[in-house]
Order: sequence, then structure tokens, then C-alpha cells
Amino acid sequence: MSEDSRDQTAPAPRRRRGARPVAIASAVAAVAAGGAFWLSGGYDGGSEAALDGACQGDLAAGRVRALLPGAALTASSELRPDGWYCTVSAGGGDGAEVRIRVRNAGEPIGSDTSLDPGAVAVPLGGGWTGSFSYGDADTGPARGRAVLLLDCGDDSGDGLLAVADARLAGERTFEDGADRARLVSALTDTARAHARRTGCDTGGDTAKPVEDVAAPAVDAKRPVARASGTCRGVVDAATARRWGAGTVAETAAEPAPVERCALGSALGAPLYTFTASYGPYGEAALAGDALPASGAAQSPAGHYRMQAECPGADGTGVYEIVPDDGLALDHASLRAALKTYASASAARHGCRPPA
Repeated sequence: MSEDSRDQTAPAPRRRRGARPVAIASAVAAVAAGGAFWLSGGYDGGSEAALDGACQGDLAAGRVRALLPGAALTASSELRPDGWYCTVSAGGGDGAEVRIRVRNAGEPIGSDTSLDPGAVAVPLGGGWTGSFSYGDADTGPARGRAVLLLDCGDDSGDGLLAVADARLAGERTFEDGADRARLVSALTDTARAHARRTGCDTGGDTAKPVEDVAAPAVDAKRPVARASGTCRGVVDAATARRWGAGTVAETAAEPAPVERCALGSALGAPLYTFTASYGPYGEAALAGDALPASGAAQSPAGHYRMQAECPGADGTGVYEIVPDDGLALDHASLRAALKTYASASAARHGCRPPA
């Protein structure tokens, strides 16, 4: 196993807002000098301890071994301008691997779809601000993605964004709840270890070990009156009748990097979508269209927005309601519903009241 000593002797600076330009500049300089940092080597499949020490010792080796059992594994780590990568690949030619990426939460993500939590992502619960989703339409549940925001302090924007992508071997899929929990645990444990090594103080982290992760549910709708998660209390019965809303699609009311509540007709046709986005996802929402930061509506479309300042990696919380085309008829109720939705989500994340 080879080891680039520069990666060991040049840890990233603490994740403080003033230090971010230095962190990115250092990474760019290293890559420009041909110094992309690598730690690589082959491992046999006989021992969970075989991966110990991989990725500068940050890798949660046992969790990854459980996801890729019985295979010869190769581990590598690399520092790029857009973050630190740790990849474990399995032999066999079917593309089975686990890749974990960690970056500053305060850096913009732009249109980088490799960081997208997924439209039907479910929150992790247990005190984590994170989510889990299946892969794309081609790979389905054979691929899984977990996303995590990890605080490095109380200052707004001070934290890390970590993403784990995995593909399982053979017929295995992430429909197995045990494998969902293994991937999420691999991410949380690796991200925490990387944070400690690079000077991110997660001293206030009280999240619990992940033992159960809900399965993403596509098009799971229930009557408005039975909303119990992110849609609970967003509209009252009278407003729902005026809007023609009879169903909701929601997730558990737990903190996630991106949270959604969708109202639909009695037959499930989309009517209104509420979204709460945090950290780099909030910044991406602000940059995504011409809506002014003040929260004014796109008239007559009825697209409204609110913002809140949040501690740690949650940074800026951005809350939006987007009606389906031609449905924005009740603007006063749109604003009231968005305020209710934004206030509930902001409270889950410990943010200031949305404005």
C-alpha cells in the first residue's frame, strides 16, 4: 500500500468561515502542482480489519466491508478543489463500490447533480440532518445515496456537507433496510472521523448511531386530513377545499438538507409544492431563478419565498411554495401556508424565525 505523505502532513484548516478561501486555494494549488493526494492499495476480502487505515484512517472500514462482502477491495482517497473523496471498489467487474465525498458546507454547489439528495429522499432521523434516496431510473435501488450536513460550530454556514454513493454487487439492493443503515453509518462515521482529523469541532454533535433508515416511497399519497409529517398543519380544511387539494405526499417531520411537502388533487394530480432547503442547497435555491431575496412573489405564478438564518452547516434556510401553472388564485392563503410550513421546518433546524 502506497501513501502520499503530503496528505498526512497538510491537514485541511478548521471549517471556519474566514478559512474557507484558504482551504479551497490550498486544494487548487495542490492539484495544479500535480499533487492530487492518493492513498491506495489492494485488500483481500478475508478480514473486516483489512481496510483499517484506508483514506487516512477516516474510513468506517467495517461498515463498508459489510456492504461489499467477500470481494477483493481497492481503496483510494483524493483531495480535489471540490472536496475530499474516499472510494472503495470491489473486484468482479459489476461496478460495486462505495464513494464518500466531504466538502465545506459553505461552498456553492451550483448545478452539481452529484450532490442532489433526490426528489423522494427520506430523512435519517436520530438527530442527524441528512437523507437517503435510491439511485436513478436505470439503476433503481441497486444504488443508494446518503447526504449529511455536519456542524463544525454554531456560526451560520460553519460545517461540512458529506455525500455517500454506493452500488451493491449481484442481486442485492438497498430495498434491504440493513444495507440502508450500513451505508448511512458508513457516511456518518467516516464524516465524523474526517472532521476530527481536519479540525472541524463537532463537540455539540449528539446524534445517535443509525439503526433504521426508512425506504424512499415514490408517489406515496394520503388524504390531507391524515398528514402527519412535513405537510401537517400546512393548510386547514377550508383552504384545502378552496385549492382543490385532497392528497399530500410527505416525509417524516425530521431535519433533512432538503424537505418537501406536495399537495395534490383528490386523484393525486400535483397542485402545490413546498420546499425547505438548507446550507448549500439553500444557496442553490437562491441562485436558481429570478426571485428576489426579499421574498416577493413571481406574479401571477404565485411562487413565494422566505429565508431564515440557521446555525452550523444549515447556513441559510430557504422556504418556497410553487403552484402548478395556472393555479395561483389565492395569494393570501399561499403566503400564510408558506409561513406555517417555513416556521415548522425552521424550528426543527434551530433557525431564527423565517422572514
